[in-house]
Amino acid sequence: MSDIIFGKNPLIEAAESGVEIEKVFMLNTLRGETEVYFRQYCKNRNIPLAKVPEVKLNELARNKSHQGLVAIISPIRYFEIEDVLAQIFERGETPLIMVADSVSDVRNIGSLARSAHFFGAHAVVMTGNASGRINEEAVKASAGALLKIPVCRYASIFNLVSTLQSHGILVYAAAITKNSRPPDETDFTLPAAILLGAEDKGLNPKLFDLADGVVHIPAAASFDSLNVSVAGAVLMYEAQRQRKS
Repeated sequence: MSDIIFGKNPLIEAAESGVEIEKVFMLNTLRGETEVYFRQYCKNRNIPLAKVPEVKLNELARNKSHQGLVAIISPIRYFEIEDVLAQIFERGETPLIMVADSVSDVRNIGSLARSAHFFGAHAVVMTGNASGRINEEAVKASAGALLKIPVCRYASIFNLVSTLQSHGILVYAAAITKNSRPPDETDFTLPAAILLGAEDKGLNPKLFDLADGVVHIPAAASFDSLNVSVAGAVLMYEAQRQRKS
């Protein structure tokens, strides 16, 4: 695979040269300076780090010498959310941010980015170490939107919520709860971020107390819920509708 690099020195060279790394896989028994270096490197850049057994690394590296380290190169450039927000405010625009927490299906990631770009969102933020990797399939599902809209990474969604709110962004969690409100009763005309959770579990309930509001999409029939990418499109459309009117 052309997007795979492995071995201590090749990974260090890639890191120091500014190559965008999507995810790092590390041998779960690796210790010493190399382990500390890459653990800190991933933490500082919000790069998902997975500690895995050797059989997984052998599979990724196709049984070549990997020295306990394999990395996947990203097809896109990642941005810092603080930099993105600063640029939005400098342009005199009202931020609209889509946040996907632990969304694992690459097709859903691509579809979310496509909807975000289509409806005028300023950025997509990926949170959670369990998030799916952005690969060529995700780019294809996004119809190229992942190459056009700023994409950011943040390890902890709780820290991200705090960061967004400190910049004056209202954070809305998408979920069906006792106090959740429909989209047309939620004010998206102010600086806003919409949080969408994983396909199977949704958002962590602890976020509902931290968020500025919880929004749900009313159903016309008795049914479980919408696919996360469809829900994201509906909420992005309502945000655009409010802002245009």
